[in-house]
Order: sequence, then structure tokens, then C-alpha cells
Amino acid sequence: MKLTIGRKLFLYTSSILVVVLLAAFVVLERNQSRQWERSLIDRSRSFARFATPEVMKRIRGRFSDGASADSRVRQFLSFNPDLVQIAFYSSGGRLLYRSGPLNGHDRVALPDAVLDIAALPQLAGDDILVRKRPLAGGGHLLDLVVPVTGPTGSRILYARYLVSFDRVDERIREIRIRFALIALVALTVSLLLAGIVARRFTRPLKELTEGVCAIGEGKLKTQIPMERQDEIGELAKAFNEMAASLDASNEALTESNRRLRQANEELQRMQEQLVRSERLAAIGQLAAGVSHEIDNPVGIILGYAELLLEDLEEGDSRREDVLAIIEECRRCRRITGSLLGLARSVPQEVVAVDMVRLVDDVFDSLRPQKLFRQIELRLCAEGDRHFVQGDADRLRQVLVNLMLNAAQAMEGAGTIRIDIRRAGDTLEILVADTGPGIPDEQREQVFQPFFSTKSREEGTGLGLSLCRKLVEDHGGRLDLVSSAAGACFRICLPVAGGEKSFDKPTGDSLP
Repeated sequence: MKLTIGRKLFLYTSSILVVVLLAAFVVLERNQSRQWERSLIDRSRSFARFATPEVMKRIRGRFSDGASADSRVRQFLSFNPDLVQIAFYSSGGRLLYRSGPLNGHDRVALPDAVLDIAALPQLAGDDILVRKRPLAGGGHLLDLVVPVTGPTGSRILYARYLVSFDRVDERIREIRIRFALIALVALTVSLLLAGIVARRFTRPLKELTEGVCAIGEGKLKTQIPMERQDEIGELAKAFNEMAASLDASNEALTESNRRLRQANEELQRMQEQLVRSERLAAIGQLAAGVSHEIDNPVGIILGYAELLLEDLEEGDSRREDVLAIIEECRRCRRITGSLLGLARSVPQEVVAVDMVRLVDDVFDSLRPQKLFRQIELRLCAEGDRHFVQGDADRLRQVLVNLMLNAAQAMEGAGTIRIDIRRAGDTLEILVADTGPGIPDEQREQVFQPFFSTKSREEGTGLGLSLCRKLVEDHGGRLDLVSSAAGACFRICLPVAGGEKSFDKPTGDSLP
């Protein structure tokens, strides 16, 4: 079993209390026993001095008077319950008289009646010889020898008193029982107090341990209540200061990491935008260099092909070849036009554009077209009006291009949904369809020039690149977001500031 500080404190305190109580019990018991023994000796001395002449009077010198003398002695000595026996000896140590057991001490195993004459000359004057004698059956007797002097002052007799220690032993047993009860109660109370003290001492340490574990788990806002004003309270205060310092450092580090991630993301966006700009610049230079060299001959070829088509009659087998020439020429002109549009930087006519109204206008212009006749166009906007500062024609071009791509992907059947919502200072426009969607590995490739998921006859691969460039020219961004079904493009544009843009249209606003 783990021996904690609380258990150690309780064990040590309990051990000290037990030792102290036992020592106190032994000292008190011995002192009390000595006091009672001394009191018994003093009382017995006084009794012997008082009783000896009175007993001599009742015996009247006739020690051989048997039962009569014994009766008179018993009657006189009955007031001392501790007296066991009385005897008289001559100066030479011969037994003259010995009573039977007195005061109910019949079961006491009396010692030998022989008197120790050798110790008697040591007595000076009327001193009393006092000895403590053990009994064979257990216990003790107090043996007192009192010298009796004659008219001339010489010792003529010796009176011997045997006094029982039973009452003293009984009192000692009682005091031991009382001391034991008192010690038990005191020990119980002391142990309870020791437990309370140990718990009060170890509880702050346990709280400190729990606090350290919480700090180790990353809970840096952990604080320990400071209810004490001692060293443990100072330790708790120091711990709280340390935890607060760690929390502040962690928050500063977290904020630094957040700013670093934000700067890194911004750097990546700027790098990607720079790469796209360089790519577009290269395409623009290529387009500017070859557009006239390609567009003019293609235009002449297209013109002669159209004239040739007019001269051919219906059913002529050469009409299909001429139509193919015309289609490819037109496709070449679309490619060169897209390249020039991607490379040129035309000044924008910035006005407050209501995007809800703009989407409705786009829907109205696309619904009559054959590609959109079986497509459900749905607009979901939070609020009636959402304004951005931008060029209405270019924003319309972005929406039309995204919707045309969606309609071609759905093959003319499905749903196109546009959601308009505000997120802080940004207006989000989501264009989602129910088509086959775009694989994850092509999410960024779709915005690269000349990349297309359509067939060669349907697309040039420049539409999404042009859309992203137009959105970025408005200070926004265009990206592809995850969708459960189909494709979903997100346009993020900064909202127009001020009451004028949001609450009421101006003369320059899109009608």
C-alpha cells in the first residue's frame, strides 16, 4: 500500500500520542501507587503506635489466656479492616501470642511466625520496623514490628502487625481501569483530531497535485483556491501565478501561430495569384503577338467559306465540308477572342450592383434558351437586396459562364441553385448544380488555362480562368467547394459599404 504524506502524518502522530499516553499512564499509575502505599504505611505506623498499649491493656500480660484474650483483641482491632494479624514476641524473639486471621482475611497465606531478631537492634528509640513481604498466593503484606519498653526504658516485648495491601491493590486496579478508559477516550479523540489535521494538511497538497495534472493535460486556466495564509497558501499562490503565466504565454503563442498561419495562407494565395498572373501575362503576350496573324487569315477563310456555302445547292455533298470549315474557323476566332479577353485589362465601370437583381436578370435571359428549357433555376437569398461595388457587365459574364458550364454538365436537365448570403464584410454567392460534379484531383486544375472537362468541340478551357480573373479584379475570389452532389462554385465579393449601397439604390445602381 502506498504510504502517502497524510498517512505518514497520521501514523507518526498516532504513534507519538500512543507513546505519550502510555508514558503518562505509567507515570501517573506509579505515582498514585506510591502515594497510596506511603499513605498505608503512615496510617499503619500511627495505628501500631496507638493500638499497641491498648492491646497490652486488654491482654493484661496474660498471653496464655487463649480464646478470651483473642476475643478481646479481635473486638478492639475490628475497626481497622486492613489488619490481618497481630502477634507479640519476647525480647529474645520467642512467640508469646499470635491471633488468628482478622477482619475476614481467612484466605490469606500468612508468612512464617518467626521474628527476625537480627534487624531489631537497628531500631532507635520507638522506631517501627516496616517491611513489605510478598505472599505465596500473590499480593503483599505490610509487616510492622513495634518495640514495647518497660518502666526502666528497656525493650521487654515486640508487637508485630501484618497489614493487607488488598485495598491498595484494589484502588490501583481501579485507577488502572480509569486510566485505561481515559487513555482510550483520549487516544480516540486524538486520532480523530490527527486525522482531521492530516486531512487539512494534505487536502491542499492533493489540490496542488490535481492542478499540476490539469496543467499537464493542457488546462492552463486551472486555478487553486487560496484559503490558507501559511506556506501551503504561498505555494498555491505561486502555482496560480505560474498557471496564469503559462496560460498567457500559450495564448500569445497561439495568437502568433494563428497570425503565422494566416500570413502563410495569404502568402500562398499571393503566390498562386502571382503564378496565375504570370501565366495569364504570358498568354496575353502570346495572344497579342499572334492574334492578328491568326485572326485575319481565319477571317478571310471564314468569309470565302460562307460565300462558297451560298453558291452550293441543297443536297450537295460538299456542303458538309464547307460547314466544317466554317465551324472550325468560328472556333478559332472564339479562342483568339478568349485569349485577348483574358489578357486585356479593360477599365471597369464600378457602381453599386444589386446581386439579387442581377441574378434575376440572368435567369430571365437564360430561361428562353434551348439549353435551359428543362433546367430549374432557383434563387435563395437572405434578404431582398445585397449590394457590391463592381462592374455589372463583368459580374454578369461570370454568372452566365458558370451557369452555362453547369447546364452543359447536366446535359440540359437538372437544377441550378444560386444562394446569396452575407458573411461579415463578404458577400458569398454559391452556384450549385445537380450534375456529375468534379473529381477532387481536378479542383484546382479547372481554373488553369486550356484545361477543360468538355469535349474538344464544346470548350476552349479558358472560361473558368477568365471568371476567376474577373472576380479577382473585383477584390474577391472564386473557388470550388465540396458538395454532396454536383459541382458548387463560390464567389466571394466585398460588400458595398455605407447606407447608400445597402438601403437604397442610386442613379448608378443596376436597375
